[in-house]
Amino acid sequence: MGLSSMRAAARFLEQRTSSLFSVLGAISAAGLIAMVLVTVVDATGRRLFSAPVYGSYEIVTLLLSVVFFSSFSYSTIRKGHFAIDIVTSHLPPRVRLYMVSIMYLISGLLIWLLASQLVALALKLKAAQLTCNQFTFLPLYPFGLFGALCLIIVGWVFLVQFPSSLVKAIEGND
Repeated sequence: MGLSSMRAAARFLEQRTSSLFSVLGAISAAGLIAMVLVTVVDATGRRLFSAPVYGSYEIVTLLLSVVFFSSFSYSTIRKGHFAIDIVTSHLPPRVRLYMVSIMYLISGLLIWLLASQLVALALKLKAAQLTCNQFTFLPLYPFGLFGALCLIIVGWVFLVQFPSSLVKAIEGND
């Protein structure tokens, strides 16, 4: 596989996954707004009317899992995480680029391993037919599957960034 074909493949993969980014950001924002609204209504109802929202703790907890996984995915896709490069800043640029490429590959594989474990947990929750305490009609396993889906997307992003970072390392571009 030539360098130009690797560059073209990396560009193609990045373009195909861009529409998914907006969806994850919107899910995260909607979940956070819903969490805030439930918390405000619950606190207001408790304080003013002595009537809390039934199951508010569970609602907020389940929404937190949705917000966490979707915002983690969105932030990873947008490269919004911070990096502390005390050790790597002293290395030559080409070595840093190769390290970044290797880390994309390792990170993608580890994230997929975590996703597989989350799928296994979700399947155990489904087999045990676990539901929320307050809302017995609401099963817990879909939240685990959603988290696994978000982790699969993050792993995909890392593996999509691997070839483009490898091309940069081979060309020596910083």
